Amino acid sequence: MILQILALTACLTLADAPAENRGVISGVVVNASQGNSPVEGCTVVLRVRSENQFVVFGETAADRWGRFRFENLPVGKYYEYLPGANRGDVHYPGPRVRITPAEPHAAVELSVCDSIAAPSPLVLARHDIRLRTEPGVLYVTESLVVENPSSTCYIGQAEGEDAVPVTLQLNIPPEFERATFDQEYFGSRFGASEGKLITGIPWPPGKKEVKFTYVIRNDETNRNWRRPLDLPCSDVCVRVQSARPEEVACNLSPAPIEKRGKDEKGEIGEVLFRSEGKLLPAGFVIDVSMGHLPVPWMAYARWTALTVLFGIAAGAGIFALRRRKSPPPPISAQNRGPISTPTKHRSKHPSAHGPHRSKGDRRKRRHSR
Repeated sequence: MILQILALTACLTLADAPAENRGVISGVVVNASQGNSPVEGCTVVLRVRSENQFVVFGETAADRWGRFRFENLPVGKYYEYLPGANRGDVHYPGPRVRITPAEPHAAVELSVCDSIAAPSPLVLARHDIRLRTEPGVLYVTESLVVENPSSTCYIGQAEGEDAVPVTLQLNIPPEFERATFDQEYFGSRFGASEGKLITGIPWPPGKKEVKFTYVIRNDETNRNWRRPLDLPCSDVCVRVQSARPEEVACNLSPAPIEKRGKDEKGEIGEVLFRSEGKLLPAGFVIDVSMGHLPVPWMAYARWTALTVLFGIAAGAGIFALRRRKSPPPPISAQNRGPISTPTKHRSKHPSAHGPHRSKGDRRKRRHSR
């Protein structure tokens, strides 16, 4: 809705311009993949700058010779135009144009390309990585120069029926919290999916720089940062800023450069690692280990609390174990009660108490007396 309002405002402004100040932008659309041959039927879109952005002013179609023309355009230093051509689902912007009363006519050439869905021709001309540590935070800034050395435009291929084609995937660590791109063009076209940054931006022949910064929370004094390469690259550079440069290691070759200086928080150093021109394949994992990292005081407090709790639990366990194994205390004479002697009971049956005499023996004894 906002763009429509801006476009209407721009159109009204241009329509009110004096007739003698109206200019012309014309040109031709060529196919760079076919030796700059003219392209028939391409839609050519003309945009004009309005309030720091370009809004659509008009459209036309290229003729059988690839020619197009826009007339009755206001001229002056405040008018800046951007023509571009559409081919398929790809828009190819051309050069920015200013027309003045002294030169009211501008001629431009718009280049389009054949499209390719697979395989990907993209490589990295350069990949610069900078790591900076602060208490509880690891800041990572990456700059990728993505190059398409072919003569075709890479548009990617969708993996499913309802899926969107993906042309580039940034395999940054999945625990990143947020990512900020230097250019709004890339920031609005990259999205997060399964802990990765992906885009379906078409890549025409040439180079484009993608620069972004992301944040990783850190509560550990020793940490490994790992990053698989997105595309093949022979120029990888990793810079690590740390107060302990000697505690930094990487699986790339160390460069003989170490900067030492001071910032507002004290002494800081920088170490450098490079691929030294060796072509690293896509998927190669860059591994950086860092020691003695600054962590927030809350991390120390948490570990201290855990240590205290562990000590209390261990002490309670040892006390209970010793109490279980210790012998019972001796009974003193003062606490000893009266000891009863067991009473002997005679059984009514004589056989229960040793030898006995029969009844006949007792009778004979009585008569003898």
